[in-house]
Amino acid sequence: MLKGHALFAVALVFASTAAAQENPYPGRPGLAYPEATPEETANCSDLEKTVSGFNPPVEERVDLWASGPITMVETDKVLWYVAICALPGARVLCVTYSENGMKVGDMVTVRGAMRVQDAHHIVLDPCLASRD
Repeated sequence: MLKGHALFAVALVFASTAAAQENPYPGRPGLAYPEATPEETANCSDLEKTVSGFNPPVEERVDLWASGPITMVETDKVLWYVAICALPGARVLCVTYSENGMKVGDMVTVRGAMRVQDAHHIVLDPCLASRD
């Protein structure tokens, strides 16, 4: 009896691991469950496709991983605001705690909790930014 329960538990672990690895947002580069890594990181040209018509439930956190050139680095002396990509495409604003020496023009990857403001403005808060 105990052996059957052990096999069931092992099968359950494998099934949940496989489900966790499935792409939750097919056709939308850069999107992932909270704290997960997406199959691919979005680049600036992917962003409009990633967010077009995307309306996750309000209570559901969705993370975005995106790479591109820094177009803005500013601070309010508490937080840092690092933007990547440029209009007319979508832009991503990463709200973080340090600029880590990053400057306009540097290629970086930003990742964090996504909030889509409109087709051209995405905010990640909280967010981590790192050089590519």
